[in-house]
Amino acid sequence: MNVLGCLLAFAAMALAYLSSRNQRVLALPLRRGGKLLAWVFAAGALACWVTGETTLPGIFSTLTALMLGAVAFPYVTWLLKPAAERKAR
Repeated sequence: MNVLGCLLAFAAMALAYLSSRNQRVLALPLRRGGKLLAWVFAAGALACWVTGETTLPGIFSTLTALMLGAVAFPYVTWLLKPAAERKAR
């Protein structure tokens, strides 16, 4: 369940990033559905972590995985699509 919780947390943060107006991957950010789906994935990650652990460690593990995804996803985007390539468009 912990691996599934991590995957759901990373997917939630990817959708949250892609829904942001400051994202650099898509030409236009995702609409409200992306943010709603990010919340659903985050709730699913919480459910997986609480099921795999007890309540309090599950909550903190979920928050840690969400924070890791929120920090890592923009850097992964930057590595895959450098700034010079984005300006060339």
